[in-house]
Amino acid sequence: MNHNTLSSSWYQDKEIFALEKKYIFSKSWHLLGSINQVPNKGDYVAKTINDQPIILTRDNNNTLNTFYNVCQHRGCILLEHEGNSKQIKCGYHGWTYELSGDLRTARGFDKELLDFKKYQLKPIKHYIWMDQIFIKFDDDDDNDLKKILKKIEKIIEPLNFSDYKYRKRDTYKIKCNWKVYLDNYLEGFHIPLVHPKLNTVINYKSYKTEIFDDFSMQWCFLNPDSSPYKNSEDNNKAFYFTIYPNILFNIAPGRLQTNTIEPIDEQNCNVIFDYYFKDVSEKKIKEDIVFSEEVQNEDIYICEKVQKGLKSNGFNQGIFSEKYEIGVSHFQSYISEKINNG
Repeated sequence: MNHNTLSSSWYQDKEIFALEKKYIFSKSWHLLGSINQVPNKGDYVAKTINDQPIILTRDNNNTLNTFYNVCQHRGCILLEHEGNSKQIKCGYHGWTYELSGDLRTARGFDKELLDFKKYQLKPIKHYIWMDQIFIKFDDDDDNDLKKILKKIEKIIEPLNFSDYKYRKRDTYKIKCNWKVYLDNYLEGFHIPLVHPKLNTVINYKSYKTEIFDDFSMQWCFLNPDSSPYKNSEDNNKAFYFTIYPNILFNIAPGRLQTNTIEPIDEQNCNVIFDYYFKDVSEKKIKEDIVFSEEVQNEDIYICEKVQKGLKSNGFNQGIFSEKYEIGVSHFQSYISEKINNG
């Protein structure tokens, strides 16, 4: 275990941030969200991840596709936001594509002379697990997502999120480096001080952290008298999984909450919350969302204070508690190894 934390420059240096985007985020799996974003034939969603424009579509064969959202004629962005369409049409010169990515018409070109297959939309590798869609920009399997998800599946069985219903998305812009937020998430050491209400919901003495290759898990028992979640005698645990570098699964009885931490620059990030529920009453759903919002605001407050402190001349490098901060140490070792090995 690393005894010393990363130095404060790792949280505010533009060059380090550029290296993270190049050596970590361009090579990692990213969570796109649920397949329920495109439930019907013709549905599409346009997104941007790690500065890359992306389209998620459900084509006329009911197949899910992920493409770069870029016309192959002159590089114009094709779609924005979300909607339903029979085709994808470029607003610059009128090239049209099927929702399967095939080039349909190439305005200004002789169909007999143009190799249409050569100018299909460029696909992005994707993988679906329990209705969650993950994408990857390169073909390197260094971070083997399937193995990670199989391990998680075994830990949480018999849970399966495929029949959980999507409820809502909340996005928070936070004035801190993306790693500050991850560092905070990866330990429960701060809970009694920062989250007094959460501390009554969980059994803090049962809180444990376990580390694996490229991910970590925190778990604890819930206090049935104060928990806002659906409970049963054999299902009274909360799990917090982190798939490196920035995918989080918060699992409580009857509820899945996914978080993705998207870096904006070296001192700001977006945190995206997606909520899914199974057989939970409207009252319980509202209680969960209000409670989660309260905990998130407490985390935002403390993370922004940490970011300010990291700018101070009075701090450069901290030290880990071997008992309480093994998850943070594991994550920071992952980051430094990826950057140092290029």
